[in-house]
Amino acid sequence: MQKNLKKKLLIILPIVLLLIVGAVAIINKNKKTTEQPAQVSTKKKISSPVNVIAVSERPYMRLEPNANGHYITIVIEEVKKTAKELNYEMEYQTGSMLQGFGGLISLGKLPISEKKLFGSQSAGGAITYHEDIKGGNFLAEFSGSESYAVKSAWRYFQNNLKATEFTSQDTKFTISNASLANYSYVIIYNSPGYPGELKSELLSDPYVVTAEKSLKTISSNFTVSFRSSEAGQIMGYDGSKWQKMDSTHEDGIVKASGALMDVYVLTKS
Repeated sequence: MQKNLKKKLLIILPIVLLLIVGAVAIINKNKKTTEQPAQVSTKKKISSPVNVIAVSERPYMRLEPNANGHYITIVIEEVKKTAKELNYEMEYQTGSMLQGFGGLISLGKLPISEKKLFGSQSAGGAITYHEDIKGGNFLAEFSGSESYAVKSAWRYFQNNLKATEFTSQDTKFTISNASLANYSYVIIYNSPGYPGELKSELLSDPYVVTAEKSLKTISSNFTVSFRSSEAGQIMGYDGSKWQKMDSTHEDGIVKASGALMDVYVLTKS
């Protein structure tokens, strides 16, 4: 009997040991799989001093919403200090949350643009859209023989209430037109720089107004105003040159009306 028991043990023990070794191997394999580190982003950290170079040397850029409000297009129109690459960080408020994204753009022939999602996309392709976007800040570092960085604000409007007047994030610039009620999404962007050259001294940031479709189809005049203690001159860039706009100053507001301009600034008279 004992002899039979020993024989059975000799048969069973190797099988048990084999099962134990196999189980340990599977556990270790699963552990290695779950503990793999997340993929490290190759995006560079922005290290250049911000808004140090003169406004006259800063790049002229635009931010444009798309038709469904889920994407934003970054447009680099003009770079006055030579650069080969743009490294950027877009920060925006959605409801009570702060969200953002970043990216790298190789700068070739300008203008150049990049379309980005307000939201996130899973590995399987499922998209989560961010809602109730209010605007934020755009930090951009231009790399070349001399690297530099610029940062400025932008404000985002989802025009559910059919508003006809919109004000910048810093509350210093306002634009109005009755036909703006027909637009669903509007962005007012404090562009770091402006197109072309200006001889007069600036009293304001350059302001760029965009929507999900062209605002140039509106034939009626737009009214723009700047908050300023000084009676300045409103200038508008029409796509090829700067134009003086008939400006009035009253109660700390400089105001002018005319066809839509690509960029607006307030300069010394």
